Amino acid sequence: MLLSTTLGLNASQPMLDFVDIDLDLDFPLYIDPIGFVNPIDHFAQECQDDIRDFFQAVLQAIIDGDVERGEALLAALQEPNETHLGISQGEPRGRGIGLIQAQQLVENLRASPAARTGLLSDLTDCALFIDGIGADKVSDITTNIIRRHLIEYTQQQFELLGVPIAGDIPTGKMWVRGESRWETDRFDRLPLVDGKRVLLVPKRYVRWKGGMQQLATHYYTHFVTNFIRDEQLRTGGHLVKVIRRKREEKREVYKKDIKADMPPTKRNLAHFSVENPGVYRDFKATVTRRGSLGLRRLMELDGEPFVERIFNEELCRVLQRIPTGRRDATTYHHTVAGIITYMFYPMLITPTLELDINQGRKRIDISFANAAERGFFSEMRVDPFLQAREVMVECKNYTEDLANNEIDQMIGRFDPRRGRLGLVCCRTIENADRLLERCRDAMRAQQGAILVFSDDDFIELLGHHDIGRATALEAMCRRKFRDLLQ
Repeated sequence: MLLSTTLGLNASQPMLDFVDIDLDLDFPLYIDPIGFVNPIDHFAQECQDDIRDFFQAVLQAIIDGDVERGEALLAALQEPNETHLGISQGEPRGRGIGLIQAQQLVENLRASPAARTGLLSDLTDCALFIDGIGADKVSDITTNIIRRHLIEYTQQQFELLGVPIAGDIPTGKMWVRGESRWETDRFDRLPLVDGKRVLLVPKRYVRWKGGMQQLATHYYTHFVTNFIRDEQLRTGGHLVKVIRRKREEKREVYKKDIKADMPPTKRNLAHFSVENPGVYRDFKATVTRRGSLGLRRLMELDGEPFVERIFNEELCRVLQRIPTGRRDATTYHHTVAGIITYMFYPMLITPTLELDINQGRKRIDISFANAAERGFFSEMRVDPFLQAREVMVECKNYTEDLANNEIDQMIGRFDPRRGRLGLVCCRTIENADRLLERCRDAMRAQQGAILVFSDDDFIELLGHHDIGRATALEAMCRRKFRDLLQ
């Protein structure tokens, strides 16, 4: 049974920032640390820092000749059943790393030229060059190292959804960055659902099993073989074939011959990368998080077909059925949070409810991390004035139009750390010109940019599907922003 059903949520996978896990079976998904490479949002940065810190500690122990310490650090990696990710059938069963496998990994690290020469810096490097680390192991290792951040994320999402967490339970070991050690005997607020511990994982950072192998294939096919081909042609190497056609002579190197001469094993990739570090640096410079996991594939993990048109139509009806007024403000609040999570993903992620700022003197209805890599929100993040690292969202379930107080309230929540971009969501706008002029005044005074979204705006966007909706959303945001500049 899906978590959303068990908790009685009025939201399904499209409206949730995390993977809506099955509590009885593991989903065939894996946490992909490639998503933390070149991080944009705070969560990814924290995870990347911990992963690198852990592997630097392991590698330093090996360099220092302290094999036992390296083995102990690796052997502490437990079976992370709480995420319910990793296998496609049967009861959840993490794979962890025991002492014997830790000894094997340490030996593989010691033997690898990539480790000896400093080529390894994070888990992505290890997955490419070290035997014994595959997609499932990468996911399990990652889960252990970033457990602290997954716990914080889980707490945030349960708070956002209005689901209480009963009390403190053992968290399992957690990595302490900067101290090169595992923290034990720690208790924290972790949800127990049907007697099972639950750790939520942002859907932005999961992939199918083949993701890591695809990365290695991409490196070998587009960087390694191209470099070898060019070098062979430049030096007249042994792989060069001379092809004569009539009076013309052509020199060529075939990829099948390169593959036969240097098969794409992890050891071969490590040796090549040590000898040609510039090629690997060029490759790593191109490694950014790949496209987000398709919503349709996530929705259909439980075997049910997902018809986006029907889902959008029902979501419009749900929004329109919510009465205006204080009594239904929370329902409207949760519905809008879900709509924005659905429509603005993966640009706006990790929604946080009523974020305390200024020592609790002000509160934000919802705050989203701005993780856009291109388009309108990406431009807002790098804008020297707006610096929209986060996007604040206010939800106003009013019958009447927004007034100066609501605009001033949003302005008061802007600051240089999070940014100066906010979305105010309301039910209707009777006097659009007057409201727009209020928002323009804030922009003219260099207080920040406020984009107002009404029910009609959301319903218009939900009338588009797939790629069309993303284009319509981009156009609507740009139009609203342009209106502020007039």
